[in-house]
Amino acid sequence: MTSAQPLENAPKVIGKFGALSLLDPLFPSVNLGAEFQLGGPWYGQLEGGLVLNVDDWAEGLVIEDKSGFRLRPAIRYYYKEQRNRYFMELLFVYRQVNMDLRGDFRIVPEVGPSYNQRINYSVDSRKYSFLLNIGFFEYSPNERFVFEVGMGLGGASQDNDYSGIPDNASLIQTSNIQSFDPDYETTVADFRATGMLYFNLGYVLY
Repeated sequence: MTSAQPLENAPKVIGKFGALSLLDPLFPSVNLGAEFQLGGPWYGQLEGGLVLNVDDWAEGLVIEDKSGFRLRPAIRYYYKEQRNRYFMELLFVYRQVNMDLRGDFRIVPEVGPSYNQRINYSVDSRKYSFLLNIGFFEYSPNERFVFEVGMGLGGASQDNDYSGIPDNASLIQTSNIQSFDPDYETTVADFRATGMLYFNLGYVLY
């Protein structure tokens, strides 16, 4: 049985490392963050990291080069002040990625038969997400190291700008990352349901 931690002894600033961000299948990033007490059980959190430039192949679509970042500001409320605490948070995620891709396109010229061609093109992608999460926060026995896990649901919107694609070209959809298909984007809703699962490792700084 863990003893309760009085409100006045609650941590004021916690440094964090977003462990699951490295396992993102398309956009792994090294995420660092900090959580700070706003007042009583209310806390603010800011997490961010750079997207790693790792080549990907996704069933017919090759991501040759990428750069970008993600930011995750949040407002969090803790249900009780003790070593093991439950929380609810409103989290905003902004992700911006610039990518050079290579894919197979169907070219339909004004004169002559259509044909397939592999084309190198670029995309500048911005994604916005709002999520309502619940989670669990636990101290280590020395009350300095912390571990937390959270999950939730929300909505997301993505905006892509393409370059290097001819007007008469259409991507042959064989990829499982359809949100980067310039033809697919015109057929989906601007705002889509999304989910989130994460865990963070941290250390109480103050």
